Amino acid sequence: TNHQPGFGLAQPFFIDSSLHDLDLKHIWRKNWLFAGFELQIPNPGDYFTYEIENDSVVLIRGDDNKINAFYNTCRHRGARLCHPTHDTCKSKRLVCPYHSWSFGRDGSLLNCSNMPDDFNKADYPLHRAHIETVDGLIYINLSPYKEKPEFDFEDGRKTISQQLVHHGMKDAKIAFTTHYKINANWKLVWENNRECYHCAGTHPEYIQANYDLAFIYQKDANGVVQRVVDPTHPRKAEIEAHIQERSARWAQLGIDCTSDNNFPGAGWYRASRQPNRKGWLSETLDGKKASAIRMGTLPEDDMGSLRVMTLPNYWIHCSADHAVSTRLTPAGPRSTVAKVDWIVHKDAVEGKDYDKEHMMHIWKFTAEQDWELCSNNQLGVESTYFVPGRYSEKKELGVQKFLSWYLTNMSSGINDDIAALKL
Repeated sequence: TNHQPGFGLAQPFFIDSSLHDLDLKHIWRKNWLFAGFELQIPNPGDYFTYEIENDSVVLIRGDDNKINAFYNTCRHRGARLCHPTHDTCKSKRLVCPYHSWSFGRDGSLLNCSNMPDDFNKADYPLHRAHIETVDGLIYINLSPYKEKPEFDFEDGRKTISQQLVHHGMKDAKIAFTTHYKINANWKLVWENNRECYHCAGTHPEYIQANYDLAFIYQKDANGVVQRVVDPTHPRKAEIEAHIQERSARWAQLGIDCTSDNNFPGAGWYRASRQPNRKGWLSETLDGKKASAIRMGTLPEDDMGSLRVMTLPNYWIHCSADHAVSTRLTPAGPRSTVAKVDWIVHKDAVEGKDYDKEHMMHIWKFTAEQDWELCSNNQLGVESTYFVPGRYSEKKELGVQKFLSWYLTNMSSGINDDIAALKL
């Protein structure tokens, strides 16, 4: 309630453990979280886990080929059933390492020994988590399973699917993965992601592939804020002509696209296709394709960059030939874990169809540059003399939209919590 519009958050939002607990309660346990890809668990019995603070969730494909999400805790005395793993594992059943209770791929209790005669195994299935999928992406929601999640997935599914469907994420594979520990609060990581104000001086590789640096936010004659090419940019006419040409071409091909970066719907999702720099076929340093095999049903190579974002933990950039996916997970008030995957067509062969270094160059450097910026930002906001500064209306509207989403989510049902914390 004391937040000043147009300014950043106060220091406690980035360092206070009690506020971090409220983040978990009102953001991470209510919103839809990207967990992983269907391609990670193609066959019955395949599974991986996703950890969010104290909770571990097992994502396992059942015998009916549907994907189930179960909390990774035995119904006997609570031991973890599966060792946390990002890698794909396989099991005929989930067996507790403590007392050997075993559970089926559907979560039902199959075997347990030495229990009373009146014990009914049907009363002890694994606890389920909400789960949804959209074109190969798996999302979970940690709200109580018997309650409907506060945020509807269907609106997001429609917006995401109408563009992601062309990229064939179910017929893909993870070429390689990198894990990062970022010494910064998860909100600072998102603030960094939501603006390119910093790009000119920090991302020399990234800005070669796109026009992100050329855009500003500007009010039109009706007072509506639009994302437009900076009127003072020396190449304004060239950039606008290229955007119009590519957008018209994609429309002709039946590919839905928009250069609008405003949040639709409930505010937790976004999907937009934007042209790469003229002459660039892919988000690579030289603009050449990263992989020889085009993904999905895309009809040609110059399909720009499809950018999908879902708050609070995911974004992906999809070129015609590969995609780069980033999943965030909080690890306390001062730390965030990022999992970055580079994805190619399932038939692509390293050394033949793609070169690892060529593919990863831009996003590896860009990610690591951003993580360093975020870590340095965290050190600065911890200063005794930190006071939230004012945002640039031309360059940081995306950050303000993120904060608006965050504060709206936090204010829902939080008044009693804030009073108890005396913040």
